[in-house]
Amino acid sequence: MNQKQNPRLALNIFGLELSERTIFRHVVQMKLIDRQHNKEYILTTMSARGRGNRATKQKDNFILLDILLKQWAAKKGQQNLPAFAYDGAQSLFTLEGISLMVDIKKEDALEIPELSNFLKDSISFLSGDLEISCEPDLEKPSFVQTELNEWSDPRFYAYLDIVTSQSAIRSERYLSQSKGLYVHTQSLEELRVKWAVAAKGIHKGCRIVGANGPLPILELDPQSTQYYASIPLSQMLQYAFPRDFPPNRIVNPNMKLQRAVKLLLKDLKCNPYYDDKQIWATNTITVSDVDYNAPKDPEFRQKYPNLKFPMLPAVQCGTGPHKRLMPLEYLKVLPYQSIDRRVLEEFELTPRANAPNERWSTLQKHYDQFGFNDQVMKDFGVQICNDPFNNVSEIDGERVLAPSVAYADPVHVDDEKRDWKAQDKKFVTPATIDHLMFVLVAGYTRTWDADCDATKFVAKAFMQRCKDKGMHIGSYSMDQHNGERGSENFLTSVFKNLVTHPNYRDSSFTPFVLFISDDVPNIHECLKFEERMSDIPTQHVLLKNVKKMRDNIEKKSQGGRRAYDLTLDNIVMKANIKCGGLNYTADIPRDLACWNEVSTFVIGMDVAHPDRNAAREGNPSTVGLSCNSAENPYSFIGDFLYTDPRREAIQDEILRKFTDQSVRNFAEIRGFPKKVIIFRDGVSFGEETAALKEVEIIEQTIKTAAKSMGHSDYAPKVLAIVVKKRHHTRFYAKGGHHGNMPINPLPDTSVGGDIAEYGKRQIFIQAFRPVQGTAKVPSFLVIRDDEEVSDEHVAKMVCAVCSLHQLVNSPTSIPTPVYVAHELAKRGTGLYKAYRFKNGELFDDWETLTTQLSYSTLDRLSKVRVV
Repeated sequence: MNQKQNPRLALNIFGLELSERTIFRHVVQMKLIDRQHNKEYILTTMSARGRGNRATKQKDNFILLDILLKQWAAKKGQQNLPAFAYDGAQSLFTLEGISLMVDIKKEDALEIPELSNFLKDSISFLSGDLEISCEPDLEKPSFVQTELNEWSDPRFYAYLDIVTSQSAIRSERYLSQSKGLYVHTQSLEELRVKWAVAAKGIHKGCRIVGANGPLPILELDPQSTQYYASIPLSQMLQYAFPRDFPPNRIVNPNMKLQRAVKLLLKDLKCNPYYDDKQIWATNTITVSDVDYNAPKDPEFRQKYPNLKFPMLPAVQCGTGPHKRLMPLEYLKVLPYQSIDRRVLEEFELTPRANAPNERWSTLQKHYDQFGFNDQVMKDFGVQICNDPFNNVSEIDGERVLAPSVAYADPVHVDDEKRDWKAQDKKFVTPATIDHLMFVLVAGYTRTWDADCDATKFVAKAFMQRCKDKGMHIGSYSMDQHNGERGSENFLTSVFKNLVTHPNYRDSSFTPFVLFISDDVPNIHECLKFEERMSDIPTQHVLLKNVKKMRDNIEKKSQGGRRAYDLTLDNIVMKANIKCGGLNYTADIPRDLACWNEVSTFVIGMDVAHPDRNAAREGNPSTVGLSCNSAENPYSFIGDFLYTDPRREAIQDEILRKFTDQSVRNFAEIRGFPKKVIIFRDGVSFGEETAALKEVEIIEQTIKTAAKSMGHSDYAPKVLAIVVKKRHHTRFYAKGGHHGNMPINPLPDTSVGGDIAEYGKRQIFIQAFRPVQGTAKVPSFLVIRDDEEVSDEHVAKMVCAVCSLHQLVNSPTSIPTPVYVAHELAKRGTGLYKAYRFKNGELFDDWETLTTQLSYSTLDRLSKVRVV
């Protein structure tokens, strides 16, 4: 029986009280002037180029600003410096207008004792002078901080963030890393791999909330980050690959090892060692590639005769005419370089998620160490107006009723966890696989026969489990390949053979490939490329998971018992939806109309962007779009399209084309929709206007399609919601033995009202139960609501749509159409990578590339969920 519980929730937000002050905004510029070559080097930048690391740059800039402010005070006849708040780069706030330029000659600059050696070496090398300027910001030179119209300006949030950070930054207890992250500089801990360190930090941001009136708040969320250790690259390589690079012989690594080494070292910023001067230099150079032939090159060995590790590979540094080959031991990693997410995953360094009580305790420690309500905050009239831990900010949450979940028969939804057990219940729509093919590729195995046996065991178990769930399998076959060499050509030959099947050209014929491999480089992208080119659905399973499934089933089946394996069940669920089936449905409670009764068209949108390096190479952004235009209204299918790099707004023509085709398919089955629900992910703060424009384009496209079919007065009701997960608001319920320990809220809990962004209808909805760590509850911003439904209605609907994932028997954190759109955008990025890998060429005609790689032109994959 579902029980409705309305919990009291604590938050990680603290109110700010502002006194009336006129705040002056300035732009600070610091330059190193090379007068001999008539060049200027900007110092007020935190980019990786130029001298030093982020910590030394930040400290140098504060020192130089202090010199300027002292001269300003002297000019005004003041003994004390003016009150100021500075971000360590270009933004300065004061209580009076300042306009001043200061020149510091080379000789005087070198005498400043606190300046870093990085900056002093740059000054000496260029024989340059320093120029420091502070001028009013012409866009907005001043503002009154208590005027409410200022509070809607994103720059006002940046001001509050800088003012509340001065004690932490000036004391050097914290380093301003990026995007609101402040790292505790005295808490660096060496990780088990020794080439990386972990730093504890806090994400701090300011925003305006309130249902009845605006309230500025400070938001604090503990966040750890991982840095590369500041060690020579030779030491890093030997720590990372202790068995692969012995110091006494040259190594010719396989593709897997080459990929891992390049992933680790590429784009690292380093200080070089100059053998002739016997010093580590302060200039910065960047690793661009790894060269395994350098140790064999007589010219390289002659150039570097005194190496301790002459057998290790070398690295290419720089690009173009400045490109050069350097030994690993002559490069030391620059401090405070964050480790890329892909490296963390490759080396299994992703940090452990903190439980709610740990996170709350860490939050208290950071609050004490940050030094809030200091003299700077008092001068600027900004104060935290409540004791955040003895007088905790709390708000009422609301727990809605669980959705109704059904396979072929209804299942029981656990009231506390909100998950369900399907056991042997058959799928709602079991798929038919006309020809099933198992393919094994083992690039690095030493137990080939055992791997083949495990694959055959799991293949048999897979087919039996498909039968249990109501699926039908016609014929099946198996193929296999041993070794890294030739694995991609083998994969291509498998699909070439499949497309020659006598029934292949019949679009109702459904082949399916279950592909099993170890970690062969690029094999997943190549598999999905072959899937797209052949119009044959596939599922990729790692060999190590096949072995675990085999061992688990054998262990559980001892004594003749029936054995279930959760991973195997998940694979069967994926196979069913990829072949056109539907596993289960989830409906909102009966007081709201379900999609079977009221024709409802649901669309999800997301955009995946290339990283900065890939964007510089010209890689596109990828738009992912999904909707419920399949045979069953609870099934979400979709496609992806390429667009200009780093473009967040979806182009009008892309939306029109996808919506028109999809809603016409929807109308053929269920008529034109009475309701349209739109979920948009990935919209940043302040970009809701662009999202509203997208909603209008979708609505007009649907109306135009309906009008062309004779529905002249047609006007569906629209509900449009922006989904945001990239925020730092956290919620804590009370639990434990004594009822006062911070715990995660229960699934299907929603919170709105007083903590919503001021002037907006924002609801935080936690549909899921966190497996580990503290829940990150998505924000749902309602930007259009034609029917004026209640927040409770929105929460019930969202929780039901989060329960339509199909791949697991529990809700996800974001609605299924958004999840599918997100995965389709990722798939498009992967297919572009495979296209580049196979063809070796850049492509900037995004429309043509979309036609070549997307699914909309295919007979099979365009009609099913492929991710």
